[in-house]
Amino acid sequence: MILGKDRINIIAENPLGDSLDSVRIKLRDCADVLSDGVVASLLGVLVTSSAAFNLPSPDESGNVAVKLFSIQQRVRGGDIKLDQFRPLVHHVIDKSADIEIWEDVLNIIVDLNPSTPPPSGIAPTFRGTPIKSSSSRLADSETRHIVEGELFEEIKNCTFRNVGGFWDKFFDTKSWREEQKAMLEGILTTHDGKRWTSFPTVPDEKPVWDWLRSLEERFLPDAPYKFHTTRTANQFKERKGQMDLFLQRPTAETSDTFWYKHVLVVAEQKKSYDTSRFKADFLQLTRYVRSVFADQPTRRFAHAFSLCASKMELWVFDRSGAYSSGTFDIHDEPDKLARALVGYTTMNDDVMGLDTFVERKDGHRYVTLDDASGKETRLRLDKAMVRQKAIVCRGTTCYETQGSHVAKFSWASDKRKLEVEQLRLAEAMGVEGVVRVVAYRRITTIAEMREGLQFSAAHRFRGDDVYFDDPPTSTSTSSKRKSSSSHTSDDASGSKRQRSTSQKSKLATVLNDQLSIGKTKPSLYMPGEDLWENRIFSCLVVTPAGRVISEFTTIKELLESERDAIKAHRSLYVKSKTLHRDISSNNIIITNPETANGSKGMLIDLDMGKILDSGPSGARHQTGTMQFMAVEVLRKTDHTYRHDLESFFYVLVWMCARQSWLNGFGGGQKPPKESLLRKWEIGSFKDIADAKEGHMTVNSLERIMSEFPEALDVVKPLCLTIRKILFPLDEDERMSFGTPSGDPDQLYSPIIAAFDKGISKL
Repeated sequence: MILGKDRINIIAENPLGDSLDSVRIKLRDCADVLSDGVVASLLGVLVTSSAAFNLPSPDESGNVAVKLFSIQQRVRGGDIKLDQFRPLVHHVIDKSADIEIWEDVLNIIVDLNPSTPPPSGIAPTFRGTPIKSSSSRLADSETRHIVEGELFEEIKNCTFRNVGGFWDKFFDTKSWREEQKAMLEGILTTHDGKRWTSFPTVPDEKPVWDWLRSLEERFLPDAPYKFHTTRTANQFKERKGQMDLFLQRPTAETSDTFWYKHVLVVAEQKKSYDTSRFKADFLQLTRYVRSVFADQPTRRFAHAFSLCASKMELWVFDRSGAYSSGTFDIHDEPDKLARALVGYTTMNDDVMGLDTFVERKDGHRYVTLDDASGKETRLRLDKAMVRQKAIVCRGTTCYETQGSHVAKFSWASDKRKLEVEQLRLAEAMGVEGVVRVVAYRRITTIAEMREGLQFSAAHRFRGDDVYFDDPPTSTSTSSKRKSSSSHTSDDASGSKRQRSTSQKSKLATVLNDQLSIGKTKPSLYMPGEDLWENRIFSCLVVTPAGRVISEFTTIKELLESERDAIKAHRSLYVKSKTLHRDISSNNIIITNPETANGSKGMLIDLDMGKILDSGPSGARHQTGTMQFMAVEVLRKTDHTYRHDLESFFYVLVWMCARQSWLNGFGGGQKPPKESLLRKWEIGSFKDIADAKEGHMTVNSLERIMSEFPEALDVVKPLCLTIRKILFPLDEDERMSFGTPSGDPDQLYSPIIAAFDKGISKL
């Protein structure tokens, strides 16, 4: 649960102080195997705190103390699984800020106390979040197999090895300080001309780790960054998996818990070197980098390396892919290993890829931009509200700022019209219902960051050297893409690793398994002339702020915000001849009509916007959220306004069938164990298009609507009406998915009227 300003103020005015000290020792002793008694003791301390009595519960039906007391009794009775208390326990052990502890408490209350939606008379709070990201922690069913399958789709066509100029760019000894050169010379004294004298004969993880630590202690004692390793699979906060080696910035924290927000360089170490294992090892490394970008969302690029037996390869990941130094033997080329060790432990922020454009002062973060008049303005970045769990993507990250504004960092293709230009055009043309530009700053580009490097053809992964989508030809617009479950392994036999039936079953039973919500996915891949896509990194500040539509608190709020967003889409299309092309639950916000010119819902994110008749952009990917893509868009038909209206409809259905359960509309009901909407997000583009086409019949849509909580039954007639408008029957009684010719208002007007009618019946 995202805390609003009122709750944050209550937490600040009622600090926990040292009240948790007595239970902290008990928690530390049983952190791996929690007991009912210790968790109940923790809840008991929180129940009696002044903050608990003053904090309203998530459903506004009472205070947190009452809710926690009920949960405490259930814990004592052994009725609750204790794993869901683990984030809270770790925050208490780590002496985290009160706001993080209470945020965990509220999330537990939401999970264990589903409630009915608040009455319509309760006014919503308007927090400054324009987009809802994917879950802040991995869903249980988002297994390593699924994550790495998603990552492979992102990175398979933009991975490069043996890149020229790599060493001179990142490990240039000519520019090093004298102390760095002394470190280099010291390390090289332990190489006898043939091999590293103390390198273990059997390169198991621990002996190699001990060897690296010995080099660090002898020759890098004053280096600012240190090597670390993990002993258990859960030492990284709220992440699954064990990273063999990594370097991190110094922290004041002394616990055994690590945070990806501190990690600078990630590494993977293996006992043996096996070329047939390259893909698997590379994806494991990539998974760690994904977590670095998730917790350091404005980072420009990240370093990584693999050490398999005596073979080493250095990597850099950015928003356009990954590239490496190529593989070398550390015994044969000792200077490269020594340069890597000194370089990684002493790099400055610029070479490390950190966000040097954000100023840190007095515990706050600031960014300087140009306002509409070209004058510099400095804004404080408050809580990060949005981040994407992907590497090769726009990397959209949003922060609250003072003044009810939102600061959005993103990496947009240089082949597309910049969002700031689209928004300024919309404002100049009098478009209503679209956010306005406050300030803007261009930060850098991929081309600038890769300057001086020489790239050859992208790496071909064994057994996977075809595009996910066949490039369109002059005779066919059909598409074919391998799904993540059909990827073959990068081994000598080329045998396929199929997702097991049990995994598929587990995936289908988890309600909130939204792999791509809040995260762009590569789609409709179009190979271009460039080896990799150049992206422009910028910061855009817009107003007004709002809540993403998936945070709706009443049915009326859901319908009114979507209706007004459709009106905004019509205004954008008619007045500025711009098509949005990325309608999703992320890009519709609930706004306060008093600060949004009467609009209760607005459109954001014009990164994918296209001016009509402007021709193809030339960008390599059309990205979007799979669940909401129109059927014909998935089949590569040219995007029209009708396809965006179809996406609006999918958003409405998704909010009712999936999101409403998470927002507490289920009451005492339980959500369905298996959802038909799972077919909207898993599989090839063809599979998803076929599933959606089949679901748009009356009978199939009614089966989907049977997944609505009873509280959402009132929306069912509206869904059926919009279905009939968007998918009419032709002369042969076939359902039409095409765009009608003539005035677009023939679709806009009846859909908006249907929303008005549905709202009037609430």
